[in-house]
Amino acid sequence: MNRLAILLAVMLLSCGPEPGPAPKPKFAPTDSTGARIAWPADLPVYDHIVIVVEENKDFEQINSNPAAPYINGTLKAEGATLVQMYAEEHNSEGNYFWLFSGSNHNVGFNDEIPSEKKAASNLGAQLIAAGRSFKGYSEGLPEVGSTVSMSGSYARATVPWVSFANVPNGRTVATSSNLRFEDFPTNFHDLPTVAFVIPNLINNMHDGVIPSNIRAGDTWLRMHLDGYYQWAKQHNSLLIVTFDENDRTGATGLTDPAAVDPIMRNRVITILAGARIGPGEYREGKGVTHVNLLRTLEAMYGLPRSGTQQSFALKAGIADDFVITDVFER
Repeated sequence: MNRLAILLAVMLLSCGPEPGPAPKPKFAPTDSTGARIAWPADLPVYDHIVIVVEENKDFEQINSNPAAPYINGTLKAEGATLVQMYAEEHNSEGNYFWLFSGSNHNVGFNDEIPSEKKAASNLGAQLIAAGRSFKGYSEGLPEVGSTVSMSGSYARATVPWVSFANVPNGRTVATSSNLRFEDFPTNFHDLPTVAFVIPNLINNMHDGVIPSNIRAGDTWLRMHLDGYYQWAKQHNSLLIVTFDENDRTGATGLTDPAAVDPIMRNRVITILAGARIGPGEYREGKGVTHVNLLRTLEAMYGLPRSGTQQSFALKAGIADDFVITDVFER
């Protein structure tokens, strides 16, 4: 009888539902030494974040400027403005690398394209490794996956992910993170977890003169991304608008948030707008840099930390691991 009972029990178990997939282990981010990172636990985890990088304008040149009615009248009015945000260097290119990977990777200060692909940790690679997604959408990129340095008003110096071997760069939308702006989804649910949008040199306020270039960039932003922004407010998503550097005149090299000279202080405006954002101006202690914006994204998605804070920013009291938290509504 005992053997029969055991046989019946086995048969009954075999007819039961199949077990579900084993739960995935919790992702435990670490720093470059392997030590576990204790990110803030109460940050929102957005379904989608779109980051737009504009060019070469001081905080004061954008803030309250009537030439930028969309930035000021909509995004700033409804969003969180970082009033002590500092870029890391002059000229442009290195700042894009700081934002994307926490380092300029010694690309130099003259916007020269790196001769070799980098293997270092970066936001795109870490998002993908964590099972999330990353894409960059560049206006004027001649074709998906292109590595051309210049094409019309497209400049690769503003597109850092192209220079990393660990970020996909295939020839189709599905296999590449290096996409044209025309590939930006019309159905915003199809956006990656994090997307960068890089307008061309006319529409990112780089070319032309003030105030007409500011007006052109502001108009482009409204025409091309306000639809996403309005959608984001109702769909747990976020729009970030920042600048690579301020309006420097002939200055090159690393900059210092504590400098007296505004050119070398390199203060820029950054606005976070969308779901769960508390409108207002935020000082963030002694200030923040592109690296702290990167840290905030890493903290949201539980990613390892890429790179380290710029040296002059550290001396000015801006910590490498400082995460922006107060702009988010709980």
